[in-house]
Amino acid sequence: MTVPKKPRKTAVNSTPPGDATVPADAVARAADLTRLLKAANAAYYVDNAPVMTDYEFDTLLRELEDLEAAHPSLRTSDSPTQAVGSDLAAAEDASAETGTRAEAAPGAFRKVAHVFPMLSIQNTYSEEEVRDFHRQVTEKLEEKVPGEEVDYICEPKIDGVAMSLVYENRALTLGVTRGDGTQGDDVTRNILTIASIPRALPDDWPSGRVEVRGEVYMLEADFVRYNEYSMRVHGKELQNPRNTASGSLKLKDPAEAAERPLSFFAYAILLENQDAQNFGSHWENLGKLAQAGFPVNSLRAKVRGVDAVMATCADWEGRRNALPYLIDGVVVKVDSLRQQTILGRTAKSPKWVIAYKYKTEAAETLLESVDFQVGRTGVVTPVANLRAVALGGTTVKRATLHNFDEIARLSLQCPDWVTVEKGGEIIPKITGVIAEKRPPESRPILPPASCPVCGGELMKVEEEVAWRCDNLQCPAQVQRAILHFASRGAMNIENLGPALVDALLQAGKIRDAADLYALRLVDLAGLERMAEKSAQNVLDALAESKTRGLDRLLFGLGIRFVGKTTAKLLARHFGTLKAVQAASLDDLEAAPEVGARIARSVFEFFRDPRALPVLDKLAAAGLKLDYDAPAGEQPLAGQTWVITGTLPTWSRDEAREALEAAGVKVSDSVSKKTSFLLAGEAAGSKLVKAEKLGVPVKTEGDVREILGLQEA
Repeated sequence: MTVPKKPRKTAVNSTPPGDATVPADAVARAADLTRLLKAANAAYYVDNAPVMTDYEFDTLLRELEDLEAAHPSLRTSDSPTQAVGSDLAAAEDASAETGTRAEAAPGAFRKVAHVFPMLSIQNTYSEEEVRDFHRQVTEKLEEKVPGEEVDYICEPKIDGVAMSLVYENRALTLGVTRGDGTQGDDVTRNILTIASIPRALPDDWPSGRVEVRGEVYMLEADFVRYNEYSMRVHGKELQNPRNTASGSLKLKDPAEAAERPLSFFAYAILLENQDAQNFGSHWENLGKLAQAGFPVNSLRAKVRGVDAVMATCADWEGRRNALPYLIDGVVVKVDSLRQQTILGRTAKSPKWVIAYKYKTEAAETLLESVDFQVGRTGVVTPVANLRAVALGGTTVKRATLHNFDEIARLSLQCPDWVTVEKGGEIIPKITGVIAEKRPPESRPILPPASCPVCGGELMKVEEEVAWRCDNLQCPAQVQRAILHFASRGAMNIENLGPALVDALLQAGKIRDAADLYALRLVDLAGLERMAEKSAQNVLDALAESKTRGLDRLLFGLGIRFVGKTTAKLLARHFGTLKAVQAASLDDLEAAPEVGARIARSVFEFFRDPRALPVLDKLAAAGLKLDYDAPAGEQPLAGQTWVITGTLPTWSRDEAREALEAAGVKVSDSVSKKTSFLLAGEAAGSKLVKAEKLGVPVKTEGDVREILGLQEA
């Protein structure tokens, strides 16, 4: 990631190092560094769970670069010094067609090959290396175009997720992650949930293929609010905005992604006709993007000379804590697109851009005590209470510890002097122990002997790191379990928020989600700040929720490992709640896409004596306990359809539901096996491919006529 101080002319060896002249300790260290860096890349890009700071990663990468420079035979084609960090959600698909979707395994994201590679940016923490970058740029340009001045554009380095948006015939057709730089994951359905991204380009833009690149991120305030919601409803503390944004883009359900407050900044235009890109400037393109309705960061500067670049970097570092989003440095780009082309790129990075990164903010303070929080699923999470310390423009008093394995990894005791970092974290974290300052009374931090909320027994599943309260009636779990049950993706009980659930629990009106259906008007109207009309709205919402169906109920029950997709698959396969309850382990494992872990969890849930009374009360309340199988005939049974474009009245989900009710399998990609394409406005590449393959195209009106539905 870091720019070498001097240019290095080295060859890439496609075979593992075997040069006998290389010292054994250098071979061993290179192997260790490669292993560590690859694991860190996977943790950051794929798992969204970093295992080291950016500074630690860059330091190790620089060490490996230096080793490879000294001993070129150590450099392999898959070395972390040569490869772009990959965020691909599944294994690479070598058959991906350029700029189009390729088939993927069920549940996986389709791969899209980038027309223009999405490369890494060279990083540095050193002013000297920024000046060396400037020297290399000016020397190369003086050699090729003598006498030309060089302007630079400085932009904040947003701590987000790189994104490629593809427009065809001026309509947004694809949203693709960076992936491994060569191909990325198709996350179009989730990108469409970000309201600030234009769905179409203005009429004066080219009608051919236009690619807009930018960054998906979360505002700090949005992250804090969503994290509070996640803690309250799901009992899960999110780590930072960048990881949350990345994870949101990889959600299987766009409706769930729509609940995440994602934002977008555009920063580049790439045209199908490369020659057209060699004229004009990056600064002008930022203006064009803004005029076209794209969010473009207003914090940007056009400067001349490396002194002005460094002055801008210093200025913005002093202002970073006042910004509404996280930045970890400044991206410095040569402004002229023609000069960018002259400068070219390496296999990994363009030579016309560098990122000057700020060192992670850190402070020393005393860990005074540890609290233990209990989440919706009973997981006990340790939280550090710190002596107040100023960090990143705020006063820090608490820090996340994640789990007891993390405590062991840090060799953390209590009390203890520690290093706390913020960096890309909204929630500070402890990154190290200052052993020489450890107080003599310090003692190891152990899991509590019992649940800190209900006093129940704690258990630890062998293959998991978490300790868990096994009491389903634990108050800490009950509140979050009820909110999950009532959430939009489950039973969707409107007007039932955290404050009302807390009030009902404190008043003794409910003890679990099933008790909601026994509430009367007098129970609700008697609560503080609850008028009779509001109380009736809640009762009406509860009555409506009884019709949701088995798939929504199974998800709402909060069975471990059972998300929305698994709940729907179980509901389709078994048909009734009674059948799911009676299913053996073998029966459950035989259900589509249900493995041993999910099967075991479902099996044990329905045999837990503490869960059975809740299920009985739900049945007695009159909830729909069977799957909403399509009623009547299925005139389109056996057909495969694809939906594309903007439909006149239906949303994509409404169209999918209507087709599935008629027996259709709805796919995300057009192939020779596609029966029909349902196309709306701005249909884009799917329509082109359908016409090429001879797939019949239908409108929403055609589908309504086929299904005998009235026009909306």
